[in-house]
Amino acid sequence: MKHASSIDILHSAYTVVTDDRYLDNMEGCWEPATARILESMAYGTVLDVGANIGMTTLLHSQLADEVHAFEPSPTTFSLLEENVAAAACENVTLHNFGLGQAAGTFELTYSSDNRSGAYVSDKVKASEGHMVETIRIETLDKFVQAGGARSVDVIKIDVEGFELNVLRGGAATLARHRPAVVLEMNHWCLNAFQRISIPDFLDVLLETFPIVLAVHEDHHLDVRSPSNRYVIMHQHILHFWYQTLVCAFHPSQVERLMVGFPHGRR
Repeated sequence: MKHASSIDILHSAYTVVTDDRYLDNMEGCWEPATARILESMAYGTVLDVGANIGMTTLLHSQLADEVHAFEPSPTTFSLLEENVAAAACENVTLHNFGLGQAAGTFELTYSSDNRSGAYVSDKVKASEGHMVETIRIETLDKFVQAGGARSVDVIKIDVEGFELNVLRGGAATLARHRPAVVLEMNHWCLNAFQRISIPDFLDVLLETFPIVLAVHEDHHLDVRSPSNRYVIMHQHILHFWYQTLVCAFHPSQVERLMVGFPHGRR
């Protein structure tokens, strides 16, 4: 059943609607550490890939000139629309499709009590009791080439293991616009849903971006350092640390992040 919740997102108060338990344990404040990371990166035109019900979309709307939010689930999209409209976010454009490596029709699977865990179930089917929806996927390159966004400065990607598919479908956009990318690393989703190991995932990012940083709580580690990389993989796989990776083409894109989240474990 749909219900309203009061939530603070980066020191701004919102009332949002949802029909699951996603916000139940947040005590009225949405992911402060994640909000600080996104705050340090957002500017210009931001693409919010995997917008869910709109928490990161509302946050980016405070900081960016223009926000494009992508949410493929038809039912989740209706909640996103309602939340963005209630917040009067005039710089946000909503898109009811996902981004991937190739355009097509796919299935999206999620638990009825947690829409934020929805994943593209092209390789693994969930157990009985999960919700399944038919969704549309387009490529980032097609979206940009068709005039969907005149510039791309920052891309946030949280798509439960489908992250590399988004990047592969946007190779020309990355080469042309050279945006900063903030994305989730989730070894459970990568391994179970896409059959991708953490070392392979990091290899692709290091081949794509000159700068790859792993962020946790109050600090960051440079993924290009072999010793750091071992620590990042160990702590992530065993303890779910370093779930946020920040990728960039130029040091100026991560200056604010590195001030707010200094190098090395505190």
